[in-house]
Formats: sequence, structure tokens, C-alpha cells
Amino acid sequence: MSKIAGETARALQGVLFDYGETLVEFVRPDAALAAADAQIAALLVASGHGKLTADGVRAAVLDRVERDVVEHQRRGELREISVVDASRVAYAEAGLELDDVLLDEVLRIEQEAWWQGASLDPAALPLLDGLRQDGLRVGLCSNAPYRVPSLHAQLAYVGLDAHLDTVTFSAEVGWRKPSPRMFAAALAALGTDAARTVMVGDSEAHDIAGAHAAGMRAVLLRRSGGDVTSEADGVIDALGDAPGAFRGIGLYWG
Repeated sequence: MSKIAGETARALQGVLFDYGETLVEFVRPDAALAAADAQIAALLVASGHGKLTADGVRAAVLDRVERDVVEHQRRGELREISVVDASRVAYAEAGLELDDVLLDEVLRIEQEAWWQGASLDPAALPLLDGLRQDGLRVGLCSNAPYRVPSLHAQLAYVGLDAHLDTVTFSAEVGWRKPSPRMFAAALAALGTDAARTVMVGDSEAHDIAGAHAAGMRAVLLRRSGGDVTSEADGVIDALGDAPGAFRGIGLYWG
């Protein structure tokens, strides 16, 4: 494993956590999404926007936007895609010109359906609360290109909002990890020095490489276990092991 050059034991000021597959795990909530598709189709009809069926909404708009997001991520683009803008284009090309209010409402319905697939790691709240009680600043740093109010509402839904000092989503910054701009925004919000902040996440490319480029330490969470080749300063198999990993790489606090 690599370490930041010239590192010595140092006082830790803060910790940034990734969201998806780190603090929270996701499965696709098919039933909730189907119900949302039907609700969106009914709303569009009631608003005078034709008779697009639930299946039509899914095929013409929602699946297309999902593909746009996946393709954007596959290309490794650092500037974040806007799901709001992509959705506006998809609806327009399906023959539906939605005003801002209606577009926001259909996005809210869709995004809230995804909440049904979110499962908070049981170790998350004890870990976050313990670190904060020890005087550390604790924040979220997440690649998420979706409707911003829904992202923050999702944190409340899963029970994380009151356990974080700061939240930084790529949808708000306009850049995504591993962009230095994303980490700069997260560090500025947290109010800590890069050299005294550690990133915990599940992505080698986004979380580990990005944090190192920003001058931070980084710990990789690998839920699958087994051997792993990583440039992370520390590797853990379970979220609750993070404090031990911090001490193991020469960080101290409390």
C-alpha cells in the first residue's frame, strides 16, 4: 500500500465518508419504481400532457436518463451530469414540454421511490456519533447527480442527517470525485486541513485516488473481503473497523 510521502503521526481533525456502498447499501426497488412510474404517468395526464403510460414513461424517459448517467460515469467525466437537465431533454424528445414546477415534481416522485432500496449500515450511526463525540468533524462526500432537495431528504429518510456535520453532493458542486474541486468543496465545508482529514469509501478511483491527489489519507472499504490490491493507506472489511484503521496509519485524536 502507498502512503503520502513524508507522513508522520498527526492529529486527525475530520473524516469524510462516501455515501452509497459505504454508509448505505442499495438494491433496486422494482416495486417502488413501478408505482412511481404509474404515479408520474397519471400526473402527466392530469396536467394535460397526453396519455403516456407508465411503461412509456419508463422506456422513453426514466430508463434513458439512467443510461445517460451510467454512460457519463463510464467515460470518467469529472464535470457532473445534471439529471434535471437530462430529464428535461428526455421528456421534450418524448413530446412533453414540462415547466419547471412539473418537472421538479416528477423528479421528486421518482427519486423518493429509490429511497425504498436504501439500507443504512448498522455500524454507521455509532461510528459517526463516536467520532463526533471525540471532537472530530464528520462529513459526507458523495457523487450523486440527482435532484438536490431529494438527496438531502434521503439522508433524513435513512436517519443520517442529524449525525453529520457537513454534506457535499456532486450535484451541488458541479464536479464529481476524483475531481480536486469536489474534495476542495468537501474540505471547505468541513473546515479541516487536507493533511489532517481522512476519506473513507469503496471506490479506488473515486475515493482513494481522489483523496490522495487532494493531500488526504484514504481508507478503502471492501465489503467482499479477500485480498485486494489498493493504493489506500488502510483497508477495512467492515465500516466499524474505520477507527482502528485510522490509528494504524498514524492518525490520533481525542
